[in-house]
Amino acid sequence: MSVGRALVSNPVAYYLIFNDIGLLQFLGDQMVKDAGLNCHYVISKKPEGAPVTERAIPLAIFQAEPSVTKHYLRKWLKSPSLTDFGIREILDWEYYIERLGGCVQKIITIPAALQQVANPVPRVPHPPWLHKKLMERNDVFKQKKISEIFAPAQRKKTEEISSERELFSQEDEQTPSVTDMEDMMNFKKPTNGIVLSHKRKRDRSSIGDSEASQDSQGSQTWREILGTPPPMGNTKEERKVWLEYHKKKWQLQAKDRTERKRRRVEFGDVPTGTYLGGNKSGLSGFLRRTARSIMDMPWQIVQLMETGHPGQFKLWALIGNDLHAMKVNVPRIFYVNQRTPKEGEGAMWKKVIKTLPRSHPVMYLYEYSVPEDVYEEHINEISADLSSPDIEGVYETQVPLLFRALYRLGCITTVNRDFAKYMQGRETDTFELDHLNFRTLAQFSYLEPGSIKHIYLYHHICGNKMVFGLFFPMSKRAVVYIVDTVRSDQMPTLTALFNAERNSKLSKVDEEDLPPANHTFDYKLEKDVRQVYRSIQRSLSAYKDEKRGPTYIAIQSPQDFQHLTSSMPGLNDFPLVPIHITDSDRLYSVLDWQRVGCRRMIQHYLNVKIILQSMTEQCRYLHIPLGNLPKDITMFGCDLFFARHLQKNNHVLWCSPTERPDLGGKEADDNRLCMELEESTSVEVNNPGTFPTVCVELGISSLAVNTIIESAHVNDQEGASAVSFDTLPQSSLEEMVQGQGAATYLASYDETALCSTSFRILKTMVHGWVRDVTLYNNIFADNQIIHFYRWLRSSNALLYDPALRRTLHNMMKKVFLQLISEFKRLGSNVVYGNFNRLILCTKKRRLVDALGYVEYITNSIKTRDLFKLVEMSYEQCWEYLMWLDPANHGGVKGKLPSESPLEQTQPDPEKEGGPDSEEEGEETEREEREVLNRSEDEDEPEIEMNWNIMHFLPEAGACQTNFNLIVAGYILSVYNQLQEEQKVQTPGNTPVKRRHNSQSQKVVETTTTPQSVTFAQELVAGDLAQQMFLLTQKIHKKFGHISDMSGEFPNRPGSHLSMQNPALEFIKCVCKVLSLDSNINLQVIKLKRDLLKLIGIGEFAEEAAFSDPCLSYVLPEVICKSCNHIRDLDLCRDPYLSQERSDSSWSCVQCKAPYDMDEIEDTLLDAIHRKSMAFILQDLKCVKCNGIKENNMRKYCRCAGDFTNTVPAADLYKTLMTFRGIARHYEMVLLMGTVDWILKMNPQMSNN
Repeated sequence: MSVGRALVSNPVAYYLIFNDIGLLQFLGDQMVKDAGLNCHYVISKKPEGAPVTERAIPLAIFQAEPSVTKHYLRKWLKSPSLTDFGIREILDWEYYIERLGGCVQKIITIPAALQQVANPVPRVPHPPWLHKKLMERNDVFKQKKISEIFAPAQRKKTEEISSERELFSQEDEQTPSVTDMEDMMNFKKPTNGIVLSHKRKRDRSSIGDSEASQDSQGSQTWREILGTPPPMGNTKEERKVWLEYHKKKWQLQAKDRTERKRRRVEFGDVPTGTYLGGNKSGLSGFLRRTARSIMDMPWQIVQLMETGHPGQFKLWALIGNDLHAMKVNVPRIFYVNQRTPKEGEGAMWKKVIKTLPRSHPVMYLYEYSVPEDVYEEHINEISADLSSPDIEGVYETQVPLLFRALYRLGCITTVNRDFAKYMQGRETDTFELDHLNFRTLAQFSYLEPGSIKHIYLYHHICGNKMVFGLFFPMSKRAVVYIVDTVRSDQMPTLTALFNAERNSKLSKVDEEDLPPANHTFDYKLEKDVRQVYRSIQRSLSAYKDEKRGPTYIAIQSPQDFQHLTSSMPGLNDFPLVPIHITDSDRLYSVLDWQRVGCRRMIQHYLNVKIILQSMTEQCRYLHIPLGNLPKDITMFGCDLFFARHLQKNNHVLWCSPTERPDLGGKEADDNRLCMELEESTSVEVNNPGTFPTVCVELGISSLAVNTIIESAHVNDQEGASAVSFDTLPQSSLEEMVQGQGAATYLASYDETALCSTSFRILKTMVHGWVRDVTLYNNIFADNQIIHFYRWLRSSNALLYDPALRRTLHNMMKKVFLQLISEFKRLGSNVVYGNFNRLILCTKKRRLVDALGYVEYITNSIKTRDLFKLVEMSYEQCWEYLMWLDPANHGGVKGKLPSESPLEQTQPDPEKEGGPDSEEEGEETEREEREVLNRSEDEDEPEIEMNWNIMHFLPEAGACQTNFNLIVAGYILSVYNQLQEEQKVQTPGNTPVKRRHNSQSQKVVETTTTPQSVTFAQELVAGDLAQQMFLLTQKIHKKFGHISDMSGEFPNRPGSHLSMQNPALEFIKCVCKVLSLDSNINLQVIKLKRDLLKLIGIGEFAEEAAFSDPCLSYVLPEVICKSCNHIRDLDLCRDPYLSQERSDSSWSCVQCKAPYDMDEIEDTLLDAIHRKSMAFILQDLKCVKCNGIKENNMRKYCRCAGDFTNTVPAADLYKTLMTFRGIARHYEMVLLMGTVDWILKMNPQMSNN
């Protein structure tokens, strides 16, 4: 760029020209030469979106010092974080390519197009105005002038046509009565040359003319291949020769025609000499290329949406670089198992061979495929036909159509080749499900980064307050809508808020994972939400008109897509992707709710790119479209994987939206299985007692996955590998074809054997997940493994089968019992154990020894094949433990030693072999350190008290406080005595020697010593007895004269006893806890007798016997949806449940996420229904011989005894009262109403 001196002398002009490109501060006066100022500059790509004049960079800056170069480039490019200062990274290559393309157009392509020459540079397309002009010029349907029709033809071409027709005329003279079908339209009566010239011109542009196209393509004609055609002749042999010749000619012509059609459709070939802008670049060519891409290229499915038409889905797919909306018809497919064969053939049914659920015998199985609209219209007639006695069962009638489409198509599909060949040259936007084939990610990629854009729509509701946010990341703008009953503008500065949140995010994540900076925000305040809906639709319509490429809308809203699309129909023009993140319902319950809501919305927007990337990765693994990702993805993923494995193994599905699987009409027969399953779910081992040595609690996980993977070893461990009644015998191929499989003679087998086929398929699925984790470290496969057991036992799963769950549960029980026996074999005592945790008594006095011992035995157990995948982790430990049950226990909690003492306790052979002086010095230092650490632990031992029975004592009279003082005092006194004995038994030894000696000194390893037993007996008979006498006398003196004290006792969920005497209940609870120590049983019995005599009650009186004041109902295997932690939830006694009505928060003990109260209430309702059904369907037993009643008509047993219920009505009444207490305390209205209704309808139950 050069500027004259006159312009330089004008400061205003000088500033206007050079200020924007930043030259004033850098160039100076040295650039002024002879006639003016001379400057060379380049165009940079930053700042993005700025005009070209603001992106001009002088070349001289690259010749300056590096510090100067970096300073000015960062300033001009407005990028303080710029690190790469190479000119290749700075240049705006798109600008220069565009400028070069413009030069190529001016010099080459535009002149060539105006001379009707094909584009010599295809990479540089014609400008739109030229393309439009060429289309108008070459339009074959445009009305022509009469001068164009009678234009003179070239002489040479006319002679060629005449000579060619003379050759054909000779052939016609020899065979005057026969004319070739292909040549009928070409041979017409002689016309003048002008008309022939016109016809010649039309023939060259026609694609259907064989000879002209062959000449233009330069290939051989049928005449060159076959030679001169023979005459027809008069004899039979001559006509036969003539016919053979023409058959070969017609075959060559058909082959040539097919080849030209294939090239034209697949590659867009046109004969040389055709005009530019014809079928290839016109509307027909565009439609043909679009149809060809749809048929040939893979479909990357973004979303499958239901439409108003039954069975028809709207499929959004990314095909190439374009987004297409297709229609897919999903039929209703079901299977009918008949006892007699059908005759003939049907259009909607065919005979198949598949495995039925629960190994039902296959007789004559037919697959029906009926359009959904036809199925719904004739559902009554179809049901009547299928209820015939000849029908054994009807399967897969409850499979959701969307689920069938998802497991059949996945996220990538292609059009069937046969259908694509059939539709060649035709266009369609409606496909049948059978026309599309499943494709894997090994063949094609799915939604690679940059292939599709997204718009973010945020929506949240709190009462009458709403916040909408529509974000366009590619144009860096956003519109925020605030809806309230009044228009109060308390909005913050959204740009500043966005920049502040974005800068805080930059320190945690990469800038590439965040939206671009410098967003422009607009906001509107509305009172009518319909105005917001209209405004959002206008913004989406404007974006669609901009044609920025394929785009989907990521929606974060508490409403589903059906509500949103009914309010905003414009959303139907884009594929919709749900983001399942919900804000609190109380988010806007503050004064500055607009600022809080906008800040929360911007935080979600900054995370949306990372979330969408994670969702896309999960969709790739699960093979599910991005827009169909459900809220509970792991549950749905298990259903999807299992359905595909069942389909691959030719198995019929048993999908059902209810808890009963689709068994072809035999669902009601499954009641017994459901009842027995719930009764046998809880498996636990409980050994009450006092344990003076270290007890360690271990958390158990992955037991279900380990069991199903190692299921082959379960029977081997039991020694029953030869004969197993929980597996189905294998059937031969002939038996399967004839319908005489193993299931036909399995009358004595239970459901666990009948579902062995599906169990093997389930095992294959889990094996695949484990392989993905071990070989490829796939986190999504690991997530499926973690949530596998939750899916298997959840009745909300589509493929839930109680028989399958029972099969795995029985195996888990066997593995668990084997694990318990293995711990016992290695020298441990099991205090308590269930599927989730184990409490072991290690018989070790020192905590370090106990932890080392536990680590050794767990590693030893995991070396066995049966327990390879079981994860056992340390949770907590006790140095002294009194255990009654999980809700009633107490003791001295152990503290993990610091890291240095653990290291010091390990013997070092090098140091042991050193000089004596060094060894003694090191041992002394170690002893001093351990004494310091031990003194901190022993001076203040942590006593843990979890006694549920204490909460049923009245607070009046300090009953609960005194209970804690007595029990904690006893535990602390005995613990201190044991610690003193341990010091006396090993005086002056170092920790290293003590550890070695501890393995040989039997006194230290015994659970109790004579000194500790004597101390405990004297304590109970002495000081503790005196304290009990004083406290009991005080309580009895305060409340003994009151006749009715029931109001003083707490009314908790499990309360069921009518308690009147606080002193009596205090005595029973304290003595029950002390009696856990078997060494002081006699002293406790004597103490209890004396205390009862003090309050005037006999030792053997009925009210003196201890009974647990709290009923118990355990919800087995409650699984947290956030962290997948499993635990048995005791709704009456669990110490982690808040027992206060005002703050009844049931949350996970691991991640503190709240449980779903509605889901728990539904589970309790289901349990009531199961128990009621079990009571009605129970067997009768004989009073004398306890035999089960076999004959329904028999009134008395064979032994002349009467029959009675197996389960007494009192047990059911007790259970119902437990549920009633839970419902009353936790305010479960529906549960309370159900229990009251059952009791009202069965008054005899309460009377009994």
